[in-house]
Amino acid sequence: MLNFELTAVQSQAITADKTSFWLGAAGTGKTTALQQRLLHLLDSGEPAYTLLVLVAELSHQADYLDAVHQSGLGPYADLKITTYNRMAQEMVALFWPLVARSAGFARPFQPPTVLSYDLAQLLMWYTVTPMLAEGAFSDLRLRPQQIVSQLLDTLNRAALNGLSLDEAIQRQIVTWTGEPERVRHLHDAETAVRKFRKICLDNSLLDLSLVVEVFDTQLVKHPEFRRYFEERFRHLLIDNVEEQTPAGQNFVTNLMGYTQTTTIVYDAGGGYKRFMAADPLGANKFRSWCDLAFDFTENFVTTVPLTAVSNLVENELMHTSEPTLGAKEGLLGVVNGRYRREMVAQLAPVLQELVQKQGIPTNQIAIIAPYLDGAMRYLLAQALKQARLPYFFLRRRSSPREEPRVRAWLTWTALAHPDWRIMPSRYDVAEALSLSIHGLDPARAQLVVDRLYVAEEIRFLPSSELPDQLGERIGLEFVALVEELREWLVASNGRFPLDAFLYNLFNDLLAQPRFQPEPDLSGAAICDWLVQSATRLRQAAEALGLTTPAAIGTAFIDGINQGLVTANPPDLGDPPDPDGIQISTMYGYLLTGKSVQLQVWLEAADQGWWAIPNQPLSNAFVLAQSRLPDEPWTTDNDFAMRNQLLSRIIRGLTNRCTSGILLANSDLDRRGLRQDGPLWRALQPVRGG
Repeated sequence: MLNFELTAVQSQAITADKTSFWLGAAGTGKTTALQQRLLHLLDSGEPAYTLLVLVAELSHQADYLDAVHQSGLGPYADLKITTYNRMAQEMVALFWPLVARSAGFARPFQPPTVLSYDLAQLLMWYTVTPMLAEGAFSDLRLRPQQIVSQLLDTLNRAALNGLSLDEAIQRQIVTWTGEPERVRHLHDAETAVRKFRKICLDNSLLDLSLVVEVFDTQLVKHPEFRRYFEERFRHLLIDNVEEQTPAGQNFVTNLMGYTQTTTIVYDAGGGYKRFMAADPLGANKFRSWCDLAFDFTENFVTTVPLTAVSNLVENELMHTSEPTLGAKEGLLGVVNGRYRREMVAQLAPVLQELVQKQGIPTNQIAIIAPYLDGAMRYLLAQALKQARLPYFFLRRRSSPREEPRVRAWLTWTALAHPDWRIMPSRYDVAEALSLSIHGLDPARAQLVVDRLYVAEEIRFLPSSELPDQLGERIGLEFVALVEELREWLVASNGRFPLDAFLYNLFNDLLAQPRFQPEPDLSGAAICDWLVQSATRLRQAAEALGLTTPAAIGTAFIDGINQGLVTANPPDLGDPPDPDGIQISTMYGYLLTGKSVQLQVWLEAADQGWWAIPNQPLSNAFVLAQSRLPDEPWTTDNDFAMRNQLLSRIIRGLTNRCTSGILLANSDLDRRGLRQDGPLWRALQPVRGG
């Protein structure tokens, strides 16, 4: 069953009975041992149906399934590997009749509609829009999309921390020590989230906050539900309990008293999902509640120099005195440039040399940044392509309107349905034409639009309206394709539901060789994402109060155009190369749980490494269950939290690196301001300069 040798601690932990608590830093073999614990139970004859594995991220599920598959043990189709949020959603839907009435839903006999994050944003957008028109959130320097996302964050954090809406709002009001205008904004937030919650309760809509609240306060305590879990699950395995929320920890606490064995794994120094209500402090209690405790101290990943690098940063930020001898050996070099484009241009050949001359596999390189805006993604993609280095972006959330093809597809959708009264700009139509017709450059596309697009009427004139001389200048073959597109849009008005329209637009027209001679992989990915998103909206439309095709289409286009983000972004460009260089934000990388040989810390002097997201309507730390409800949130608290988070981030990164760190930095940030952030200053003794 094993093709590697286990340590004594791993062997003892894998076969332990009763309840056990495993503690160790990243790279000490805890997850590997937990996978072997799972195989041990299956090999001992335990049916897969009786095992429950809770992971921090749904993407971690694949590693456990791969381990079981490769072991040859089976069958395991009934094996339950999931996250707390996903399990809560499934269980609330399954046991809906038991809890709907007591949870306050107006029509408990109506089956629930689960709102994805995309749909929850859309509903909140329609809730907030009238309030904005009336002056709510005035003087608050946030885009409407940011207001929407922070209001949802307040709802979700309240539920995940076991707080009522009253408690969550009151906490933020009484702990605020800044300008008084913020209190008015928080009262506006209270009004908005209450309106949102009432719509959900009246229409049996389940956003994440209601899923968690119903599961945590109603279902987990219900005798029938408890009987179901007690009869089914005999063994509980929890990985990364420090990333669990108080609600998730409450679920584990309730269940571990009924299972034959419970194994709880804690990643020391973790807790990267604190912005999503993770409670690493609250998870410490499980050690004293377990019969056995195992400390994993042998690190199989990092090196002494890399540990010294993280010690150097921690000493600077947290005023500790950890050993830093050898830290200079942990840094493989520094790539510098005055501007970001110069930094990236110099980084690509350095990586190329490391791959070609030192033999570092590209899948053992990760480029890690505090954030990745569109300009930086473009610079990296172009530079790596030119260096012929495969790569892929790891994206957790994105704003679809930033993708030109999304804007193009929505432009055609609006033009095909002029009765929706959505008026694309001339620029949008010209951009859509150049993206939809291969070889039609933006200048000639603009000529077509200037002559044929009547914006006020939201329609295209027939191409026969073009003067012959202008038609020849544009190109007769392009004019013919524009006319074919126009005729298709006119003919499709009212023929299809929104998702079917988008599917047919691409597959029946824009993917054809006369429009795109080569397979349009980016277009296919965009089409797939748009169709799936439109299908989810159409299926939930009635519950959302969208009763006509025009209402559905308008909501769909407006939501994307307003910048609402998706937690399920489309794959753009060529399919991601699993053997390519990973490009990710720091939190995105840490939450994958993967290790690589070489890490590039991009924009190492940027303040973003130390920054906390600006969330005036939803303070994740004030809403933490473990914090006193009336303890003020001061500037000192904010400063200390920034230092603590950066220290943990660097410790987590070095614990997931086997060789060394390459620093990449630009003197000036994207706004042209000189950079000298805390991470850059902390590394000064080893980076030089």
